[in-house]
Amino acid sequence: MMKFLFTCILATAAYGTAAQADTSLPTATPFAGVDKKFPMLELLPVGKVLPKVSLSRYEGPRLSMLLTASSVTVAAPQEIAASILNVYLYGKDARTSHLSTRAASYFLDKKLAVSHTESTLKEENLSAKGTGLYLDTNIKRGIILGPVKTTIRMDQRNK
Repeated sequence: MMKFLFTCILATAAYGTAAQADTSLPTATPFAGVDKKFPMLELLPVGKVLPKVSLSRYEGPRLSMLLTASSVTVAAPQEIAASILNVYLYGKDARTSHLSTRAASYFLDKKLAVSHTESTLKEENLSAKGTGLYLDTNIKRGIILGPVKTTIRMDQRNK
């Protein structure tokens, strides 16, 4: 599903070009080894910068994840670098988690986002701030690297 979303964003970025991608690229092409399910990646050279990128993932009719970045750079054939990355995870029970970091790399083949800059996770009753993160976008789980400062808010309960 994430591959489909990246294809949509990259198609939008390439809008207006008259180029037509050939599925059999010569080996000297930077994207010759890229998964053929990403045909629009073949149009973008390494180093291409895309400003203001937004990607969404749906589970049926329900929005399950939204990624936004101030800019995305094609860093390597299977790596995209994002600056000011925000990830919103929407649960089935109307809960929302917001993960943010200043810079991250996304590895297309592993569906893994990695950051070594300050990262923050915010939920309704919890917030955590660490020195980086690993996020598997396929299963929507990850690790915030430490040292981590965590705040848990407890509701006031009547006794």
